[in-house]
Amino acid sequence: MTRMGLAIAGLGMAAVLAACGGDDFTDQSGEEIADASKAAMKDLDSVKVSGSVTTDGAETRIDVQTDADGNCTGSIGVGDGTAELLGVDGDLWFKPDETFWRDNGGADADQIIAAVGDNWVVVPDGEDGFAQFCDVSDLMDQILEDDGDESTYTKGDTQDLDGDQAIAVDNKDSKGTSTGYILVDDPHYLVKIEKTEGQDTGSVTFSEFNQDVDVEAPAADEIIDLSSLAG
Repeated sequence: MTRMGLAIAGLGMAAVLAACGGDDFTDQSGEEIADASKAAMKDLDSVKVSGSVTTDGAETRIDVQTDADGNCTGSIGVGDGTAELLGVDGDLWFKPDETFWRDNGGADADQIIAAVGDNWVVVPDGEDGFAQFCDVSDLMDQILEDDGDESTYTKGDTQDLDGDQAIAVDNKDSKGTSTGYILVDDPHYLVKIEKTEGQDTGSVTFSEFNQDVDVEAPAADEIIDLSSLAG
């Protein structure tokens, strides 16, 4: 998993979302509520993920809408740099700003910046660094992956989040305590998770559930394949 995937998973999503019964969702235990939400999130056709996570002092940011058909749009930020991301039917491109290239391009940064300009860069097949964000199933699997830690769940209060009723579930494990906010109405999507103490602090929201991802491939003259420039 890339650093971004690890960082998001580190917020404790797997633990917070670790079968569901009863007539009143909020009367269930914290673990039952979390399990119901995990099942709902893994059944998504598309979702938007936004927020930031700090790991070992380095901030990573995500603002990406993605679906199950290889379509995505948004941006990924690492440190002070940001890269726009675009995927259409499984083809994937990214467009980093100068800071991103200088932070990640090493000794070749100046050459890459000069060659790429303001064009989109082809993401090679098999490169998971960006591709993980353009498949909703892969993204949810990584975010909800269980790291095996012992976890305890505490059900909190129901509150209004952007006009929807959501119930808070606190999870405590070896990495600290995180809080997930889960929709009371079915389907019980996770709409927010936040962590203010321990490892991997930050806040991530989920929205635009099962909405169409409206994308269009860049024009051919706006695309650079760095592998074709080698040598």
